[in-house]
Amino acid sequence: MKKSKAQFLKYFFLSLFIILFFCLNAYKIIRFPSPFFDWDESIYAQVGKEMIKEKSFFVPLWQGRAWLDKPPLPSLLYGLVQLIPITPEISTRLATLILSCFTLVLLYVFVFRNTKKILPSLLTVIITAFIPAFAQRTQALNVDVFLLLGWLGYALYYERFGISTAFLLIAVLSKSLLGFYPIGILALFHTYRLLTKQITKPKYVHFTKQLIIQCLIASLWFFGMYIFYKQEFIQYQFIESHFKRVTASIEQHFGQRTFYIDVIIDQLKWLIIPGIISGLILTYTFFRSKNNKQYFFALFFVPWFIFLNLTKTKITWYIYPVLPQFALLASYPLVFLKNKIINSAYFACLLIILFIYVNPLSNFITNSYSELEDHHRIAIEAKNNKCKNLLVLVGDNTRTSYTTLKSMNLVISTTTWWGNHPSIAFYSEAKTTYLYDIKQAMGKYINLNSKTCMVIEKNDLSLFPPISKAKKILTDNQTYALFMGK
Repeated sequence: MKKSKAQFLKYFFLSLFIILFFCLNAYKIIRFPSPFFDWDESIYAQVGKEMIKEKSFFVPLWQGRAWLDKPPLPSLLYGLVQLIPITPEISTRLATLILSCFTLVLLYVFVFRNTKKILPSLLTVIITAFIPAFAQRTQALNVDVFLLLGWLGYALYYERFGISTAFLLIAVLSKSLLGFYPIGILALFHTYRLLTKQITKPKYVHFTKQLIIQCLIASLWFFGMYIFYKQEFIQYQFIESHFKRVTASIEQHFGQRTFYIDVIIDQLKWLIIPGIISGLILTYTFFRSKNNKQYFFALFFVPWFIFLNLTKTKITWYIYPVLPQFALLASYPLVFLKNKIINSAYFACLLIILFIYVNPLSNFITNSYSELEDHHRIAIEAKNNKCKNLLVLVGDNTRTSYTTLKSMNLVISTTTWWGNHPSIAFYSEAKTTYLYDIKQAMGKYINLNSKTCMVIEKNDLSLFPPISKAKKILTDNQTYALFMGK
């Protein structure tokens, strides 16, 4: 009877929270739909739509070109979801919400398996769910939720070959080489345990064989892409998308050395203090313990956070996969503390800090991450005017920034694919080309035909010849003008 009650309580509070969390987010997504924001959302929505249209299930496509920087899984899922007869801004975001809820369930099981206690497991999930960066990604198209889902699933089921391989594939086919993180960290851990005589050599060989086989399975997509695209795939996928991001601050993603430390402090506020204390205690205990498996998994994502601080490209949302780690560390004193009254007081105290200082509930409910802007409006006008091809001259600031970054070798091959508003491509439903050179844009403008439209910021109109009989202005708004050849 007691065992049945314990099992009921183990999942009752989690289930209640997940239902409430889902309903709250779903209400926001459905009740207040908003356009896809730049950059990520509109890119993944458009790429997914093209993949389904062209039946390109293994190769992401942007404006008919193979996008070799990224694996296909997130875009493919978002493309499939858009087949549902619901507004894509709702259906795709609900899909992300479902994945986020599933991730929170895995996080709860991960922490409970480590601590054997409900309170720290539940508190870790609640804190994670309401950290601003996690909350934002819960309501937006992104690849990070796929990565975290894959990492958590692999860490949970690494001893079960089939299930762990499936989760590894989710991670790798969403975030490429970064998806192999659990493999690398577990390989190091098994080696450490062998050297400290915590496992036998046969067991170590067994684990190593499994890791190698899983690596090979997860690498099949890379082998296939190399066969079809040769050196071009190597250049886009590895040299530019990985090596260059680690070694250089590409595409204006600058930041000081403490960038990610500052981000995590800003995200967690006062919750960072118990997290740091728990981290130090667990690290000390890990090296002192003869059986440190529990402490290893309690610190599973810390090496990733350390590596993140060594990279040169600084992007706020890269911190997403380690948010649960710091939520776990902040909750871990509930494992050390034995008194139920003190535990309950600590639990309540952290919730108060969370909902007053970290992410007030009023902010969570009212926050809007995008709104209808002039670039959305001009794209919709291009669609309404049946523009088959769309040329977009990016603004002066973007042109200047691109020229500067190019001179510093801080751009990659796909930098010019997106413009400053890739959402124009999605909402215009036209084959869209972004122009970064005034002379090139001038030539395109002069030779506009009846199937081609052009978007120009009003600030740049003085650089172009007056409208001639060969061209007509279709519409304009406060920021943009839309032209078509006759």
